[in-house]
Amino acid sequence: MRPPNIELSGENPGEPWIFNTIGSPDYFCLLIPDPAMPREQIVAPWIKYDLTIIQPKIASTFSKNYPITLRGLHPTPVDYICPMLTPSQLEVLDSKAQCGEVIDWILTKHCPKDLLTGVLTYRHYQEAQYATQRQINALQEHHMYYLERRMEVLSALENANILGRILAHVEDFKGYPKAYATFFRAVAPFHGHITYSGTNTAIDCYMSGTITLGPPASACTPAFTPIRVPCPLPTDYTNQICILHDHTCDIRKYQNRKPTLAGPRSNKGKRCHKCHQLRHIRRECPHIKKVFRFK
Repeated sequence: MRPPNIELSGENPGEPWIFNTIGSPDYFCLLIPDPAMPREQIVAPWIKYDLTIIQPKIASTFSKNYPITLRGLHPTPVDYICPMLTPSQLEVLDSKAQCGEVIDWILTKHCPKDLLTGVLTYRHYQEAQYATQRQINALQEHHMYYLERRMEVLSALENANILGRILAHVEDFKGYPKAYATFFRAVAPFHGHITYSGTNTAIDCYMSGTITLGPPASACTPAFTPIRVPCPLPTDYTNQICILHDHTCDIRKYQNRKPTLAGPRSNKGKRCHKCHQLRHIRRECPHIKKVFRFK
């Protein structure tokens, strides 16, 4: 690991190559193969910096017409534990800080190039982060503005009974089975009123009181098996709606149902726990001796 010596090193490759002098701010300990001794390494005598902000690099060589070694340039860590910087301490590295000019002077004149490049790269990504955050804030404001306008229009559509007017013309889904299934899956939880038409906003009592919305029968059959799964929901909504529009269906079969007659209970199937005979119970058993008490 012999240190660089200008007398023992090769010829100067020319500009912008500089001699790697120990103690200089331009010094960088970069090892290259020793051309005089195989399998040995020495500190590169000639180096060249490429101080781009995003990908800084350093090139090294022994002399003119010798192989050039390239590697990325990043701050060299020290061999002891360092504390983490606090948010207030990070403000020192900001280029817009009041002490920014003095910090830049110290880094340029007294610090190695890898440390200076690290600070410049940190500032680059910090500015990119701030610019992105400003764009995000602007987009969030646009998002909230459009969301509010959308909710206003949605409220107006709900007050105008948009689904009730569309359901009044649901027979137009004939010939479109996929659209038919998708539509009824979406509007199945609808519990509002259905109008006579899209222009006549009066409530159609027949439609609103008897129609039951739900997916078609094809939606209840899994695609991976040919066996049909029974579906308890109505199957043909289009025909049902057409019948209701024509008022040819007897509405009483949907509304008027005969109530179940509830009469006195019979004891024909009962068994007496006293005499173990059928057709009566213990309270009505004829074999129980009745005792009359007289005062």
